[in-house]
Amino acid sequence: MNVQTAAFNLVHDHPGGTSALAPLLGKSTSTLNHEVDPNYATAKLGLADALKLTLLTKNHAILNAFAMACHCMVLPLPPCPDDSDDNTFKSVTRVAREFAELISQVGEVMADGAVSDNELRRVEREATELVSAIQAVLTTLRLRNEASRPKTFREVC
Repeated sequence: MNVQTAAFNLVHDHPGGTSALAPLLGKSTSTLNHEVDPNYATAKLGLADALKLTLLTKNHAILNAFAMACHCMVLPLPPCPDDSDDNTFKSVTRVAREFAELISQVGEVMADGAVSDNELRRVEREATELVSAIQAVLTTLRLRNEASRPKTFREVC
């Protein structure tokens, strides 16, 4: 799906559609309809409005379409853990588990030598879960790193 179609679907699939979303962007319903309509070439949805729509609707279709067009993948970051709770070992254990699940899935998929669309999606899902687990480990380690620095040099998670 391309970015324009994703924007159109995001707006029109949202409860209330353009009537609900346009006022939140400070626009008329007609303007928002034109901006997301792939057949209306003179109006364009801006990046700031695309971000607002994504955050308001909690729908990542535009973001995912943009990433796919750039041959990239969107990966949600794990929540920032509580400083008082050290999840490092738990996070590393999850990486090992997710890696094992990915290898298992690849083995199943390759058993007959062909890879169907559904099989590819299953492997992609497992790979995404592995990358997410790795990001959780990195987040935990970054927090430990930040905690060891003087307060003036610390960054917010």
